[in-house]
Amino acid sequence: MSANPRDVANESAQGNFGPLDTALADWARRHGGDEQIAQAFALVSRAVQQGHSCLNLDASHPLPGSDKTVSGRALLKAVRTSSLAGGPGDEKPLILEDTRLYFHRYWQYEQRLANRIHRFIESPPESVSLPTLLADGGLFDFASVTTGQPHWQAVAAFTALRHRFAIISGGPGTGKTFTVLRLMVLLIRAAMEAGQRAPLIKIAAPTGKAAARMAESVITGVGKLNIPDDVRAHIPTEASTLHRLLGLGFGTTRPRYDAENTLPADIVIVDEASMVDLSLMAKLAEAVRESARLILLGDRYQLASVEAGSVLSELCQAAGVNAFSTAHIAAGGALLADVESGVPSLLGDHVVTLQTSHRFNAESGIGRLATAINDGDTERSIALLREGLPHVTWLDNPDASRTSLLDEYAAYRAARIDILDPAQALDVLQSRVILCAVREGPFGSNTINREITLRVARARGFDSTRIWYHGRPVIVLRNDYRVGLFNGDAGVCLRDRDGQFRVWFRTDEGLRALLPPNLPEHTTLYAMTIHKSQGSEFERVAMVLPTVQSEVLSRELLYTGITRARQSVELISYEEILRITVSRQIQRYSGLAARLQTEDGAR
Repeated sequence: MSANPRDVANESAQGNFGPLDTALADWARRHGGDEQIAQAFALVSRAVQQGHSCLNLDASHPLPGSDKTVSGRALLKAVRTSSLAGGPGDEKPLILEDTRLYFHRYWQYEQRLANRIHRFIESPPESVSLPTLLADGGLFDFASVTTGQPHWQAVAAFTALRHRFAIISGGPGTGKTFTVLRLMVLLIRAAMEAGQRAPLIKIAAPTGKAAARMAESVITGVGKLNIPDDVRAHIPTEASTLHRLLGLGFGTTRPRYDAENTLPADIVIVDEASMVDLSLMAKLAEAVRESARLILLGDRYQLASVEAGSVLSELCQAAGVNAFSTAHIAAGGALLADVESGVPSLLGDHVVTLQTSHRFNAESGIGRLATAINDGDTERSIALLREGLPHVTWLDNPDASRTSLLDEYAAYRAARIDILDPAQALDVLQSRVILCAVREGPFGSNTINREITLRVARARGFDSTRIWYHGRPVIVLRNDYRVGLFNGDAGVCLRDRDGQFRVWFRTDEGLRALLPPNLPEHTTLYAMTIHKSQGSEFERVAMVLPTVQSEVLSRELLYTGITRARQSVELISYEEILRITVSRQIQRYSGLAARLQTEDGAR
C-alpha cells in the first residue's frame, strides 16, 4: 500500500519521525514544497540518522509503527519537478543523482572524498626494493609463514610503499600495527639512504582512547625493533585524535587544515578507520596533500561509524579481498608469487586484507566463532557454541543468568573501588566489561548500570543516589573540543588528597584529570553499548543481547562485541535472537563505491 500522507507531524506524533525530521519537513513546506517533498526531506533526514548518506529511491520505505509505505518512484517523480531539488553540481537543498537522494552537504562530502581518492590512486606506482622486504633476518619474519601462503603483513607494507593511498584491513591480532611500524622504518630508512630528509609522520585515530592505544602500541613495538637510533628518532611516539590533527574546534565544522592549507605531514596513518564517518573522512582526505601518503588501518568487518557513512567498508568492498591486478602481482615478485590476479578494480591494488590473527589463531574459540559470524553462517555459529569453544561461554537463558551476572560483576568492581592510582584504576576499566546491544530495557546498558551501581553501593556502604563517589567509572557521550574529550572516552572518578573529586582519562595527550562540573555529557560505565566499545580492548567480555528483536542487531554488531575480548567471552542470548543477529547484515546506502568503480566515477 502506498502512502499519500498529508501531515508529517502526524507521523512524528506516532513515533515515525523525530523532531529534526519534522523540522526539516516544515522548512520544506514553508519554502514552497508540497507534502511529498516535505516527506522526502523527513525521509532523507531519517536515512542520515540511520547511517546512510542518502535515500534510496529504488525502493519503497516503510514507516515504522505503521502499515504505510512510501513509494520511492512517486518521490522520484516529485523531486524531479521540485524547486528545492537539483542534480549534481546544483546549489539546492536536495541533490538527486541517479536514484540516490542526498542532502546537499552529504552529496558534497561523498563527491569530494571520491575525487580525492581518485587523485591519490592516479599517482604512478613507486618502485619498491624487494630484496629489502625479502631479506633474511629483516623486519618481517618469513620463517613463521605457512608454506604456499603469502606473508600478508609484508604484502601490506609492499602495497603501502608502492602507492600513496593504501588500506590495511584486518581483525584483532592480525598485525596492523606490527605492519605499519615496520612500514614507517622502511620509509624513514629509504629517505635517509637516498640523502633526503626523513619523512614527517603523523598518526591519529577517531577517539582519544584509540589514539592512546595506538601510541602505546607503537612505543612498545619500537622497543622490540633492532633499528639504528637515527631511524628510531623519526618514528612518532604520540598519536592524536583526528579532530585535533585537523584542527576541528568547538563551534565550527571547518577544520584548520583543508585542501587549501594541507597538513604539514609526509605520511598520515589513521587507526580504527572503520569508525570514521563520511564527513570526517572527506575532511581528512582533503587535508592530506597529494604528494603525501594516506594509510588507513581498520577492520572491514567491524561496525561502521555511528554517524552517516561506512567509508572503510565501502572502500574495501569496492576493492575485493586481496584482488590484485597482474601488474601489482608482477611487481611483487616472490612476495606475491602464490597469489592469483583478481577482478580488476581501481582500488584492488591499494587494499590488503590481513588473513592470520596472532591473537585468535585458527583453533581459537573467539577466532572460529568470529569467522562463522562474519560469514553469516548461522548453523555453524550455533553448532560451535553448542559443542563448546575454548574461552567462549554461551548462556542461552538470559532471564535465568541475569542476576548472577550482575552480582558477580558488581562484586568484582566493588573489590577494586579503593584504588588510588589513576593508571591502575583505568586499567580496571579495561579488564572486564559488560557489553550491551541496546541502551534501554532489562538487558540495556542504562538499566544494567543502575543495577550494578546499587549493588556496588550496598557492598561498599555508600548512598547509591550520590552522583559522584570514589571509583565511579564514566563514559563520555558527546564530543567536547574545548576539553579534548570525545564520544566513547572512558574515565574514572578518584578522590585526591584534598578530598576533591577528579575524573581521570587516558587521552592522546596522556593521563588527564578534570573536575566533574567540567565534563561533557556522560554516564556511568559498568556496562556500555557495543557501539561505544569500538576502539577498545578488554581482557574479559560479557555480551548480552536483548530478549526481543531489535533493529540494531546484526552480525557486524556481534562480531565487534566478541572481538573486543583479548582472553574470553561470555555470550548471553536466546538462540532465536542469536540466529536473527547472525543472519542480519547492515546495509548502508551511498554512492561512494559506485564513484570508485570507474576512472571517471567521481568526475
